[in-house]
Amino acid sequence: LIASAQINNCSDPYWVNSLRCKLLNPAEPQPEPAPPDKVGQLRNYTRVALPLDPEVRCLDGTRPVIYVDRAVGPPSNKWLISFTGGPWCAAKDLDHNGSFESGQECLDYYVANLGALMGTATTAAMSDLESENGSGILNPDPQVNPVLAGYNRVRVYKCGFDRHSGRSTHNVTAVAPVIGGISFDLFNHGQKIVLATLDLLKGEGAGMAGLSYLTWVDQGGQVAELQETLPSIADAEQVVFIGHSASGHGLYQNADRYSAYLRAMPGFSGDIRAIHDAHFMHSPENEAAFDSAQNPNPALFNTLFDQRYSGNTTAVGSYDAQPYFDGGLDIFASDYAAWLEAPSSAMSTLVDESCFSAHLANGDTWKCLDRFHVCFHHETTPALVREDFLDPNTEHGNPPLGFVVQWGPLMARPECADLGFSPCPPVLSTNQYAARLLVQAGHFLDGVFSRSELALGTDTSGPIGSVYLWMPACGFHEGAYSDSQYHVVTMRKGSAQSTYRGFIEDFLAAPATGAMKSYVTGLDGAQNICDGVLFANGFENTP
Repeated sequence: LIASAQINNCSDPYWVNSLRCKLLNPAEPQPEPAPPDKVGQLRNYTRVALPLDPEVRCLDGTRPVIYVDRAVGPPSNKWLISFTGGPWCAAKDLDHNGSFESGQECLDYYVANLGALMGTATTAAMSDLESENGSGILNPDPQVNPVLAGYNRVRVYKCGFDRHSGRSTHNVTAVAPVIGGISFDLFNHGQKIVLATLDLLKGEGAGMAGLSYLTWVDQGGQVAELQETLPSIADAEQVVFIGHSASGHGLYQNADRYSAYLRAMPGFSGDIRAIHDAHFMHSPENEAAFDSAQNPNPALFNTLFDQRYSGNTTAVGSYDAQPYFDGGLDIFASDYAAWLEAPSSAMSTLVDESCFSAHLANGDTWKCLDRFHVCFHHETTPALVREDFLDPNTEHGNPPLGFVVQWGPLMARPECADLGFSPCPPVLSTNQYAARLLVQAGHFLDGVFSRSELALGTDTSGPIGSVYLWMPACGFHEGAYSDSQYHVVTMRKGSAQSTYRGFIEDFLAAPATGAMKSYVTGLDGAQNICDGVLFANGFENTP
């Protein structure tokens, strides 16, 4: 291990083979951001670096950071820990010899993004964590966010570039612009960064001080330093993890892992929740509902929990999704293999552990790489899930082309020209995709407490956590991090109605087990009040 007194210079052994130094060779690979010197530069969240650890690093070798904002009002031991989504990358085994030697995919992303979200060299000392659509659930103003403003809010800054899931280090090669071929150490440490964050927030442990950090405040019109100390997360009353988009994907695989990690802290007895924001797309197990040979009428028969991964439908054709997850196709599963800490590491260190254990005897642990299978059958952490029927993101509704069935059969088809490669998977139209989401939502709510592997005892890690499902049709990818989607968009069902903020607040106050609540556009008469399309009630007869 490198000593903690490493020198902030690319000649130091700690830095010498990092992507940041190999590609950019800066004078200081880890510059310290300038503190605010004017009141107008103060922001809500303060940057805090994780302890120096050569085994927990950003993709480019820099030091992971979090952004922290203490709860507004009296001291609180409730926590909101947030993650962002976006693209990901992994080392590739191009010669299929078991060694992941190519870092080209990651280097290309690094160059295209100027290192953002793959390192922390350009991170600011303070931030409001806002997008052009506001900050939504992260807003510390109790006038507009009365419940969550009273939580200690932590953003785990994305820099592992691996859906917050990886544990790997690979020495790789790639061809860089101008300088040509380089070799470097590629760090996909996303999962380890999250666990290190929980350790940092634990501080001295239960009954003792938690994280202590330097921040800046307005003192009579001047910027003043303030040493802030939070309570230990080991004493937490409630911890809420929220992952948006791709990080919602990673959270399916890790929510129970994070929960177990917290519960292993001496003295911890808190409540733990997960919010999967913008991640409930059409799954392979749901397609069987549209195969008349397997399900003659999805309005009457629920096949979602039968673990059917193959079939034949008008829209998708003859399909078998297993090779997508078991590595038979070098498309999806290879990323998980690359993110393992060592070639001998069990896949259960990356995916949901109880799923892996439940499927080990039957030799179908590949199902556990399907995060929606984990959602349907294995997640014990109480979970709120959000998906917009008209989400424009390329992995969701993807207009005007449509939803790309990534696990579907590859063949030459007209859509390949728009996708940019051939053979390509099938594409579902907006109506076909919406019909499938409606069926998936209805079947999930109908069967998760009675037909899942947790319910049947095949997975013994239960009990099943409470389930909340929020599905408007407003055409937005951003959800909880958007002011309009969080505060304004309203769902109505019968005499009841709620904003997304209110729905989340209800979820956080609900019992940890046994509770279920949903607002799904088109299901049980639910409608959304926004600019989206209102779907008719019931299951649409779309092939």
